[in-house]
Amino acid sequence: MNHSPILPILVPFIASIVLLMMSACKLSWQRGVGALAVTLLLAVSVNLLLLADQPAPLVYALGDWQAPFGIVLVADRLAALVVLTMALLSAAVLLYASAGFDGKGRHFHAVFQLQLVGINGAFLTGDVFNLFVFFEVMLLASYILLAHGSGLNKSRAGFAYVTLNLAGSAVFLVALGLIYGTLGTLNLADIAMQLKTVSATEASLVRLSGALLMAVFLLKAAVLPLSFWLPHAYSAAGAPVAALFAIMTKVGIVAILHVQMIAFSAAPVMHGLLDSWLIVAALATIVFAAIGLLSAKSLQSLVAWLILGSAGLLLIVPSLNNELVTAAGLYYLVQSAVVGAAFFMMADLISNARGHIGDAFIITEWASDNKLKLGYFILAATAAGLPPFSGFVGKLMLLFAVKESVMMPAIWTIILIVSLITTIALAKAGSRLFWETPNDLASAPRPASFQHSIFQYSATFGLIAVSLLLVIFAQPLSDFTLRAAEQLHAPEQYIEAVIPHHADIQRGVRP
Repeated sequence: MNHSPILPILVPFIASIVLLMMSACKLSWQRGVGALAVTLLLAVSVNLLLLADQPAPLVYALGDWQAPFGIVLVADRLAALVVLTMALLSAAVLLYASAGFDGKGRHFHAVFQLQLVGINGAFLTGDVFNLFVFFEVMLLASYILLAHGSGLNKSRAGFAYVTLNLAGSAVFLVALGLIYGTLGTLNLADIAMQLKTVSATEASLVRLSGALLMAVFLLKAAVLPLSFWLPHAYSAAGAPVAALFAIMTKVGIVAILHVQMIAFSAAPVMHGLLDSWLIVAALATIVFAAIGLLSAKSLQSLVAWLILGSAGLLLIVPSLNNELVTAAGLYYLVQSAVVGAAFFMMADLISNARGHIGDAFIITEWASDNKLKLGYFILAATAAGLPPFSGFVGKLMLLFAVKESVMMPAIWTIILIVSLITTIALAKAGSRLFWETPNDLASAPRPASFQHSIFQYSATFGLIAVSLLLVIFAQPLSDFTLRAAEQLHAPEQYIEAVIPHHADIQRGVRP
């Protein structure tokens, strides 16, 4: 049995246990263990991507108990891609946090590794019950990370974040109970098989359970009207935590894609579950995020609204259920996660350089660093979708992919107008932060001098370099995302890999 699918979960899990036992040790030792863990995670994630690039996904049965009776992890191309993206972000975030942020509270490194366990597990799990388990691990760690460094603003944001997600967890459990009660399974591949033969008396109950499940994922993806928690929580979090959270909404979107494409797509009872209404909600989320951009009072708040807008754009993918749209969306998923994380770090660099004024859009006189100006320009142009940056490539791919859809005029109109609004908002923010000077220099607030750590610069500009590489290697990456989309939209090989001889099982013969 190939153990590669469990390694992205096992590496941070072991690291979190070791770091908990080292809680009384020097911070430098904890940083060393954390750095070793994310380096190993990056290595095993690259290996997993190479191994998963084949028609059939890799399947790992824990304890060698085969599905549908045992717990399985499934590494298809989509899972491997997002796990590698997570590994890249975690390396940059840990490097940035090691400049001093990790010392503002206890157990940062242990909880950070636990967060990676939850996120990677949610990407790789092959059944919805363990998806719930990994969601809870991820959310528990995120609650602690959100409060890291204390502060009233963080406490208020954390309360709303915790309350809403606890309600989502309760709904998730209800959905799991309904699914197991009607179908007798929680394995994705087995759900797909059982749904084909569901009785007419159970059809409405099964459809309700599917709708509840999707509602939970849409809460994690922050679709309107379930998105009000995101801007406040992300703008209140510390910069490294917010950077790690840049991929959190993507966890919900990946869960939607896996459940929709593998378990629900071939079942007549689930037809139309997301049709028509989800595209409206996705476009409304994009518009809502654009309004938030114009009202943002600080750079970190503005970046939080950008994250929400990218989530809305990605929700176009499951609403249209098309291979080309899925492929374009997966490219944009990677690009937006990298740029969003780098932008949160850039906001913190600017905030530190401006002293007590922070990243608020207040005109002041300060000796701005040319490196910060360059980094801000690249990130702003990428987030706005200006050529030749990766944001432009991702949006262009998506616009061309939806040209056959009946919703094409609305999608094109909203994406292009919101891109213009984003450009204006980012240009205005950059002008206030870097180029405008106060009329009365004598009364203008003057920030204290601040020396950035080489760790902070390396992490931020390392992710900016990755965003530029996404342009240079756009062709091979888009080819990979197309293969991942083809695999998602043809779930028969997934089902066969997870449950061999599934035709016999469907006839009631368990091998």
